Amino acid sequence: MSTPKGRPRDPERVRHMLEAATWIVNFTSQHKFDDLLNDKLFQSAVERQFEILGEAASPVAPATQQQWPAINWKGIRAFRNIIAHEYFRTDYIEVWHVAHHIVPPLLPLLTQLFTDLDQQFGPDASV
Repeated sequence: MSTPKGRPRDPERVRHMLEAATWIVNFTSQHKFDDLLNDKLFQSAVERQFEILGEAASPVAPATQQQWPAINWKGIRAFRNIIAHEYFRTDYIEVWHVAHHIVPPLLPLLTQLFTDLDQQFGPDASV
């Protein structure tokens, strides 16, 4: 469901964030760092999910973001921008670090946020 301006409501965007974060964790938990450096398909998959994570975070309402300060909204968007716009100098050590140490603790926060929004807006809001 969309808002009058045509943008999906927060539940849909948070669901997209949760899905992308889950894919990042799933992808990287099954590979080694060398795979990220040497396997272009794997590299592209991880980068794409980081782009989705950051892009989906952008239109989440400021009020929602303020209610969830434990989620580093600005950092998520900034990391997406680095990967998308400064692709020519991506630091894969940082990508690996974020995938293994920053994203996993984000999953329960996004899960709880999605549950809260789903209760607030109803289950059809994220479809």
